[in-house]
Amino acid sequence: MDTLPRNQVLSRMSNDIIKLLPSLEEVYKDFHANPELSMQEVRTAKIAATLIKKFGYEVHEQVGVTGVVGLLKNGEGPTVMLRADMDALPMAEKTGLPYASDKKGKTADGETVDISHMCGHDLHVTWLMGAA
Repeated sequence: MDTLPRNQVLSRMSNDIIKLLPSLEEVYKDFHANPELSMQEVRTAKIAATLIKKFGYEVHEQVGVTGVVGLLKNGEGPTVMLRADMDALPMAEKTGLPYASDKKGKTADGETVDISHMCGHDLHVTWLMGAA
């Protein structure tokens, strides 16, 4: 399958989506630089909840401790559900990225560990916010 050049892809996207891309990139870099371990994603959840509220979603926070649920009702018909993980891993980041994580966190056992988004969950949350 052939892929389109970036300029053709962007020309097919709506202006609203194109305008949203820089802010989503900023959010992604922020999530990447500020990871949180599982069940500790308070900051990440708050950012996601705030954005999807702005888009008109009914938002439920602290679902299963740190989860966020956004509901957009638009009448009868099929239901579409999207899901994203937001937790980071207990490992040091060695990518050298300008927005690399240098954060530390505490595990459930109280051990202080380096934490990073080497799993892609920072992207998962960003994509879901973009889909909203």
